[in-house]
Amino acid sequence: MKNKKVLIAIGMILFPAVFLTFCTKTNRTLNMSTGATPSILTSTKGTVVVNPVGGTAWDGTIASIWQGATKLTTHAVVPDLGNGTFGGFIGNATDITIRSLYDGSNIYFLVEWNADQKNLASSPWYYNAVKRLWAQEAGTPVKNADSTTFRPAFIQDQFVMIFNIANSCPTFTSLSCYATCHANSSFGGATNPTGGAMRTNGPSEFLDCWRARMLQVVNANQANDAFLDWGGGTLNQNEVHNDLQASTSDGGFSNKQTLTITGTSVKEVVPAWVYPSGNYSGGAMLQSDTMSGGKAVKVKSVDSNGVLTLSDLSTIDPRTAASGNSYQQIGSGDGAKCIPGSFVSPYTGSRGDVTANAFWTGTGWRLLLMRALKTSDLVNDVDFSTLVDQPFGIGVMFNGADNEHAIVNGLTLHFNK
Repeated sequence: MKNKKVLIAIGMILFPAVFLTFCTKTNRTLNMSTGATPSILTSTKGTVVVNPVGGTAWDGTIASIWQGATKLTTHAVVPDLGNGTFGGFIGNATDITIRSLYDGSNIYFLVEWNADQKNLASSPWYYNAVKRLWAQEAGTPVKNADSTTFRPAFIQDQFVMIFNIANSCPTFTSLSCYATCHANSSFGGATNPTGGAMRTNGPSEFLDCWRARMLQVVNANQANDAFLDWGGGTLNQNEVHNDLQASTSDGGFSNKQTLTITGTSVKEVVPAWVYPSGNYSGGAMLQSDTMSGGKAVKVKSVDSNGVLTLSDLSTIDPRTAASGNSYQQIGSGDGAKCIPGSFVSPYTGSRGDVTANAFWTGTGWRLLLMRALKTSDLVNDVDFSTLVDQPFGIGVMFNGADNEHAIVNGLTLHFNK
C-alpha cells in the first residue's frame, strides 16, 4: 500500500484547489480560470558552470551568476480534493521561488521555499523502553494515546517538476497536470475510495517527472528521473515509472531484517546495519558503507531486552546510562542515535540524469537541479535543446507531508535567447 501511496503522491502533483471543480472517473470535466499569479519562468543564458556538482555537498552559497536570473515566485497550497486524500494537511502553504539558467549543454534550476522543519529521516528506528522492542517511526501521522494529538510523520521533504515530452500530451499546455490526474477513481478500494490514479490519456502520451527526494539529494546528489505513460488506460492504475536503470536495485533499500530473539523462538524485526558511532548526520546510511571496508556493521542478534550484538561482537545497549534516551523517542522527535530506516545508493542509467544539491537554511530549503538540455533517453525525457517554451507544474512536500502536496500548475518555462 505504501508503494501505491507514493505513486498517488506523484499522481496528485499539480492539482490546484482554486481551479479544480471536479474530475470524473474517466474523462475530467474541469472549470479552469486564469488568475493574476505570475506563471512564466524565464531561463537566462549563461556561460559559466554553476552548481550542482554530482558527489559534492553544497554549502548553500548562491553563485553570483544567479543574480542575473529572473525570479518566479508562486504560492503553493495543499488543496482540498473533496475525497480525504490530503486530510490533515489541507491549506498547508508556502511561497516557492524558482530561477533558471542554461548554457550550451545543460539547464539549471534554483528552487527555494520555506518550511517549519527539516525532514530527512525516513521511518527511523527507535527503542521502545516499555516494550523493550525496536520499532520504526511511521510515514504517516499516528494518533497518540490521548487520542487528541498526532505524532508527526517521519517522511523526507520532496520537490517535483513535470514536463510534457515532445508535446505528446495535447491537453497539457492548457491543463498542465490536470491532463493526467484521475482523482475520483476507486483506487483506494470499494470501502476506501479516496485517492486517485495518475496516467496519461493515450498510448502516445508521455510526461517527464523529476522528483527530488531530499534524502537522496543530500546523500547522493540526485533527483529521481521518472516518466508517466498511458499503461493501457486502466482506470485505477498509476502509471509513474522510473527511467531506464542500469541496475534494478539502485536508489537504496530498507534497513531491516528479522531475527529470532536469543534464547527464544520469538522473531523480531530489527535494524540490519548500524554505524557504531551513532552519527547519522545525513538522515540515511550509504549502501556503499555495507561493502568491504565500509563503516557500517551488521546486526547479528538481539536479546529479550533489545540489546543488539554486532558482527564485530560489540553491542548496542539502548538501556544504559551512557545511551540515555539517544535511541528513544524524544517529544515529537527522536534521539541523536536513532538508526536510519533506509540506505541510499546512486540512481543509475537514465534514472540518474538529474543532478541535484540541497541545503537547509534553518528556515527552508535551497535546491539546485541540473540536467542536460537533451539526454540520450529520447523517449522518456523532455528535450530542452530546441529552446521552445515548455509548460510545466510543480509540487512540494514539507512539514511532515508525503502524499499531501502543496502544488502549482499552469507554469511555462521560457528561454531567453
